[in-house]
Amino acid sequence: MVLIKSKPEAILNESLFPQTFNSLLNTFFDDSRVKTNHFNFMPQADIVEREKEFEIRMSLPGIMKEDVKISLDGELLTVEGERKNVNTEEGSKLLKREISYGKFSRSFNVGKIDGDKIEAAFENGILSIRLPRMVEETKTISIK
Repeated sequence: MVLIKSKPEAILNESLFPQTFNSLLNTFFDDSRVKTNHFNFMPQADIVEREKEFEIRMSLPGIMKEDVKISLDGELLTVEGERKNVNTEEGSKLLKREISYGKFSRSFNVGKIDGDKIEAAFENGILSIRLPRMVEETKTISIK
């Protein structure tokens, strides 16, 4: 009787999933690509709800306020901007890139807010947008 050491996971991988499929899955689930790909730059945001307003705070380090645009279209608030690439000096070479650069766009469904009273401030790399809720008036209905 001859004993042969086997690796069942290797057999499964090779027989059921060809190498190209495995590499495709590995690429799909590899989050290091997403974090460093400048086309996927997505700033983080906190949304705070208060009695009379909402506040959206976005982390935008390294971005100038002149490079940020805020727009309201109906109930959709959009924040767009760009973190511009910092070129390396002549005679130097970039060894590793972890900071994401490029354009970004984030949209938030804010519901019914008073668009005329929106306030935005930008300080220390944090964009703060205050969105006052629309005051709903109580209507009295007369009975005929």
